[in-house]
Amino acid sequence: MNDKAAKSEYWDEWQSEALAAGVPAPLAALGMEVMRAHRKNRWPKEFLGRLDDGPTMLAMCLEDEAETEMLFTECLYPYDTALLEKTRRRLCLH
Repeated sequence: MNDKAAKSEYWDEWQSEALAAGVPAPLAALGMEVMRAHRKNRWPKEFLGRLDDGPTMLAMCLEDEAETEMLFTECLYPYDTALLEKTRRRLCLH
């Protein structure tokens, strides 16, 4: 039996910590996806999203939400130029 509630992954724990620290829910979810994608896709250690990156990612979220959202989006969708441009404009990061 695979009970998701009983088996929390570190990216879920990071998201909970981020929300508790005051990170907006959409940004916390995006950061969680970066961590999950890093693990599931076996990205190299140089890529953002390892378990050890958790404290740094949290600090980034709290320091500059817009820049961090853009970075997380670039990590997850590096080839989606339309999404990246739309996100850049929405965040006023032209």
